Amino acid sequence: MNRGEFMQKPAMRFLLMLLSAILILIIVREYPFKTVSAESGTPALDIISNELDVQFNVVEPEPDNSHENEPATTPSTTEEISVIVDNGDGSGISSATIQRTTNADGTKNDKVTFKPEQAKETVEKAKQSGQTTARIVIPDKEDEVARLDVTIPKETVSALASGGLNLEIYTENAKLVLSNDSLSDITEDFYFRVIPIKSETERTEVEERARVEQVVHEVAGDNSVSVVARPMTIETNLSSRAVDIILPLQNVTLPTDEQEREAFLADLVIFIEHSDGDRQLVKPEVVVYKDGLLGLKFGVNKFSTFTILNMEGWKEYLLAQEAKHKHDAYMQGYPDGTFKPDRGISRAEMAMILSRIEAGGIREDSRERMFPDVAASHWAQSAVQYVNAEGLMSGLPDGNFHPEQSVTRAEMAAIASRWLKLESDAAVSSAFKDTAGHWAGKDIAAVQQAGVMEGYPDGSFQPEKALSRAEAASMINNILKRGSQDWTNPTWSDVPTTYWAFKAIEEASHDHSFTDNADGSESIVE
Repeated sequence: MNRGEFMQKPAMRFLLMLLSAILILIIVREYPFKTVSAESGTPALDIISNELDVQFNVVEPEPDNSHENEPATTPSTTEEISVIVDNGDGSGISSATIQRTTNADGTKNDKVTFKPEQAKETVEKAKQSGQTTARIVIPDKEDEVARLDVTIPKETVSALASGGLNLEIYTENAKLVLSNDSLSDITEDFYFRVIPIKSETERTEVEERARVEQVVHEVAGDNSVSVVARPMTIETNLSSRAVDIILPLQNVTLPTDEQEREAFLADLVIFIEHSDGDRQLVKPEVVVYKDGLLGLKFGVNKFSTFTILNMEGWKEYLLAQEAKHKHDAYMQGYPDGTFKPDRGISRAEMAMILSRIEAGGIREDSRERMFPDVAASHWAQSAVQYVNAEGLMSGLPDGNFHPEQSVTRAEMAAIASRWLKLESDAAVSSAFKDTAGHWAGKDIAAVQQAGVMEGYPDGSFQPEKALSRAEAASMINNILKRGSQDWTNPTWSDVPTTYWAFKAIEEASHDHSFTDNADGSESIVE
């Protein structure tokens, strides 16, 4: 049988393929991992038939010596340390436990949980000794701790709050103080994470960021700015709660001369880099941190990185700030983001406004009067008593106050006239065509002459028309001599910049600081 006939038989072809495979296995077993690819100059195993083309490149692996020179890693270790909970003067009344983990690099992380049973014990002993503060003292004399996590369970918070105690967390790097009011109504576990910035590189980075911040540049100008003591990063999940922070003037050499010392301390300021991007400068109070060490105390309600800066020009800046004035809002919008400027203003709302701005001053003959339709639980009850005692508003002929009834323009004229003690001639009391013989005719003429209220283009005053909220804002601003032209961004969805009383409403509904300009106008500064 010739080769062609042999290959035409399927059984013969299968036999050839099987023999080829067996031959491959024998060669691979005989010479394992010793052949390399043809590209390296050594032929690869190559078996060819007219039905099967199989090629194997077998590469001998290189030994892995990458870890030969690496030092052996030291595993982290954790120990438990009992710490003192005292009443603020060093007298231990309870304890808490630190879980201190020593990392491979020698740094230490502390975790402290103030457990409910420990808090209850603290409350009982504090009551016995008449103390009002629970202080957790966390030691770090060797300055080894790189991060501290303090967890306060909600049950612990409840025990401290109901027991009337404040909470202080004391470390070598910072003190955190929460008043009993701040602890009230907290319904979840909260934590504080304290991370001292020990690296000189990181400290320099903070200093460089401070130099270029607009808020710093506005104060310091071209004067020097330097970091004093160690910056601190403090994080928490506790939002919108007042917390006092005290940072120690650790490793800071203070001038020995008393006047120089006072001048140095006066130029210290807290630079705060909030996590939401806000930047802030805060004037601290100089206090004793511990025996022989001063600290800087300031209040916050949100957290991030805190740095003590020495800024030339800070004292002068504070003096300039004292020259600023502040206007408090006396009107409010609604929860849906509207102001409802054309809605009538109720007598209760007007009483509340007058009470907020302390219109009229305290009269010696003030007498409180209770109105049958203004219960002690009414939201404006105290304000109604105030305006009645001041003689600004009184009840109606039926003896009731009618708090939900709208204030009329005539009533507002009478209120303003009494408030400003205005007088008018009877001869001009009928300045408007619809006020002759009106009970408030003289008051209407007086407020018109004083420029407090105006009539309408048709010559009428419309005394019985309900005073709108927009008119109230405009008129009260006139009385208070309030009004800046700087308002440009609308706050309320139904008061665009084109609305006739836009600036008056913004002025009335926002707390803001301002400065007096030479021309008598006001400029908003925040």
